[in-house]
Amino acid sequence: MKKTIKPTIAVFDLTDCEGCELEFINLKEKLVDLLGEADIVNWRLAKEGNKPGPYDIAFIEGIPVSAEERELLKEIRDKSRIIVALGACACLGGVPAIVDDTRRERIYKKIYPPWYKPRGTEAKPIDAYVKVDFYLNGCPVDRDEIERFVTCLLFNRNPEERDHPVCLECKVADNRCFLANDEPCLGPITKGGCKAFCTSRGKLCVGCYGLVKNANFKRMVERLNEIQKEEETRLLLQMFLSETNEYKREYVR
Repeated sequence: MKKTIKPTIAVFDLTDCEGCELEFINLKEKLVDLLGEADIVNWRLAKEGNKPGPYDIAFIEGIPVSAEERELLKEIRDKSRIIVALGACACLGGVPAIVDDTRRERIYKKIYPPWYKPRGTEAKPIDAYVKVDFYLNGCPVDRDEIERFVTCLLFNRNPEERDHPVCLECKVADNRCFLANDEPCLGPITKGGCKAFCTSRGKLCVGCYGLVKNANFKRMVERLNEIQKEEETRLLLQMFLSETNEYKREYVR
């Protein structure tokens, strides 16, 4: 009988908190079942004896803040058939991208002693450097979304992109609307898939899943400015969306 060759999977982390990788591990028995259909050949956080490639699927968490990490990212791209950006940092630049490059050196000088030489030079999503095939958003990613992505990719199907806003998931959860109560929230422009996790717990949506397709960003800014100071609006949108074209058109002069 001919031996079936299983797809190879690698999971890499650049500069990150490893929260998205932990959500992988938190799948527990489901992860074992899923990966019975594949071979994990490289995952620093979960195994020893990692292989250098090639890989069928590479999940990449975090952002390449240093020249060394950017070189590693390009090497992973060259060795991988499919690249999946894992989490808000890899997909959007995440919280580290709040600091723009013009202020980075000044902030380093305030935080670190004079003798310390920072490794980080910039914070951008990984698609600023390499081609990304799929985006698995969230801060951290949702376990069910991980399961959906891995299942689709192992069986040669493209994971369907979420094209509804968080507001739809709020309706399903019967949540009260922040904006209708003159409170800030990015639900109308944020891609769903999180099951309205934050808003179901009384917290506003901050956009960690990225922008939904055809998001009315300009009207969102106008509505937020009606209920809070303009600078508060900018800071809210900057938290996860500072590297989007929509944010740059609105705020980067």
